[in-house]
Amino acid sequence: MKNYLIAGASSGIGRGVAKMLSDDNTTIILVAREEEKLKRVQEELSGDSIVISCDVTNNEDIKRVFDKLETEKIKLDGLVYCAGMCFLKTLKMMKSSDLENMFRVNVFGFYEMCRYFSKVSVSNKNASIVGISSYAAVTKEAGLSAYAMSKGALDIQVQALSKEFLRRKIRINSVVPARVKSKMDSDNNDWTDEEIALVNEKHPLGIIPIDDVVKAIGFLMSDDARHITGECLCISSGYHS
Repeated sequence: MKNYLIAGASSGIGRGVAKMLSDDNTTIILVAREEEKLKRVQEELSGDSIVISCDVTNNEDIKRVFDKLETEKIKLDGLVYCAGMCFLKTLKMMKSSDLENMFRVNVFGFYEMCRYFSKVSVSNKNASIVGISSYAAVTKEAGLSAYAMSKGALDIQVQALSKEFLRRKIRINSVVPARVKSKMDSDNNDWTDEEIALVNEKHPLGIIPIDDVVKAIGFLMSDDARHITGECLCISSGYHS
């Protein structure tokens, strides 16, 4: 029996990962802010699952998640951190609170979850962690400085923590996609023709379907990737500015 925690499981990539990993031999721990959305995802799963509402910017909330798992004697075999936020703001428009909030969600929440995951009482040996980064950290486009900085920090975190996790043979990697057809924090993914045309100009291989990112995560979580750790797997779609 495998136990996987998916942070940011209420929509988009997180929802897709939960569905991919769910089967009769797994328990999926669904974590996000909105409990009702998590319950709707739970109805789509084939195996056992647990819903835990959590604001990843709140360390007490994160502690509560792992306290619950320890109380129920659930040890994790994997963590996928899909929680994230993104906005477009130039330096002149950026407030210090904007930057702080970006890092709380995209960096600090992941770091805190990894800290708990490192405990012997929380995770099994040979477990796997995947964080969702962004190709914005590579392209460094104008207006995305905060987002690019936060995702770059996540990638460096993965590379550094991989060395700390080696003792227990826990692997940690990130997936670094360019533009994915998923509107963050949106209930639907309907795109206008204008949006699609603009993105396609920069992505010769097309907008990346959510399923393609989910498959890459599935590979990194699997035994097929047992020798891969500390890596940032880019899905660029041929991006050019």
